[in-house]
Order: sequence, then structure tokens, then C-alpha cells
Amino acid sequence: MTFVKDHRWRIAAALVAVAVVVLGKQFYRDASAADLRWILAPTAKLVSWFTGGHFTYEAGAGYADYRIGFIIAPPCAGLNFAMAAFLTLLLGSFATLTSARALAARIVIAATAAYVATIVVNTIRISIAVAMHRGSIDIGTMDRAEAHRLEGILVYLGGLCLLYALARAIETGKKHVTFAIPIAAYLVITLGLPLVNGAGARGEFAHHAMWVLAACAAVMGVAFIINRHAHRRTA
Repeated sequence: MTFVKDHRWRIAAALVAVAVVVLGKQFYRDASAADLRWILAPTAKLVSWFTGGHFTYEAGAGYADYRIGFIIAPPCAGLNFAMAAFLTLLLGSFATLTSARALAARIVIAATAAYVATIVVNTIRISIAVAMHRGSIDIGTMDRAEAHRLEGILVYLGGLCLLYALARAIETGKKHVTFAIPIAAYLVITLGLPLVNGAGARGEFAHHAMWVLAACAAVMGVAFIINRHAHRRTA
């Protein structure tokens, strides 16, 4: 009981995180383009600006630019990234969650930052996807679907790690961090929950998981090298 009392606000944060992810996944599974306009609309505007396209809302489909043959549909909303970002920012500062006020402030900050970061990172991802679709970025003989999958993993995972590094730099002044928390959040959202829901029975899931795990390993390896080099310089 003493442990629960001493850590009650951290336990509450963990419960909030679980609730947001579970409810978010359920919402996203059946969400229509209309349900997701709050995040698709600003993303479509930014993508239009970056790519020179003109994405307009089409009921039931999303935001489309038929001139270039591209639709920003509900699966492109980036809600999985938003949930991973919220998890990362909320659980990445457990030590500061010592009161109800601190927890409430952290939830608001994490939700706001996750929303803004999702729009920014998703704009980058979709703009690159549009460039690949147009042929502005040469993918050679690589399958388009495979290139799109790999691009999404790299942009989302990289964006999540950068978001975490920025948050830690602002809050603690640390320039060098480990990325265990954002990588764990990413794995929970992209592999853990789908496995629980039976995605492992689908043949393509193993292939997708291979790319996700390879990207996570690469990020951890790069972070380790950078941090080790920084430690040597300051030693």
C-alpha cells in the first residue's frame, strides 16, 4: 500500500496511457474521413503547400488531388504516430509526476505536442510519398508498396525519436539521450497491439515486423555510437 501511495500519480499516468491507446485504437479502426478531419485537414493543407498540389475534401474518401492521382485517406491520418508520441511524452517524464497538478499538466502538454508533431511528421511523410508517386524521388526497381512502407517506418520512427530528444533537451538540458522509451512506444503501437488483435496470423505482418525491428535496431545503434562519442569528448 505504501508503494501505491508513493507512486499513485505515476500509476495514474500509466493507466491514462493505456486508456488513450486502447480507446484510440478502437476509434481509429472504424474512423471515417469525416471523423478525422480535425487532423487530416491541417495535414492536407500543409502537404498542398509543400508539394504544390491542391488537396480538397471529398466525403467518404479524404483529401484528394486527382490531378496528381493521390488521396490522403483515413489510414494516412497518422493516429498511430500520435498515440506513440503521447505515450513517449507522458511516460518519458515519470520522475516529475508527483502530484495531480503535475500529471494534469503533463497530459495536456503531451496531448498538444503529440497533435502538433503528428501533423508536422505526417506532412513530411506524405510529401515524400507524393514525390515518390510523381517520380521526383527515384526508387529504382523497388516495389512502390515496399518503398512506401519503408519510408513510413523511417519517418515515423525518426520523428518520434527527435520529438523525444527535443522534449528532454527542453526539460532537462540533456543533449544526448537514449531512445528506449520512444522505441518501446513505437513497438507497442506498431507490433504489440496488432499481435494481440491477431495480426500475426496474416502473412505480411512478419515482413512488416522485420522492417520495423531493423529500423529500431539501426536507431539504437546510431544513438549508441553518438552517445559514446560524446562521452569520450567530455571525459
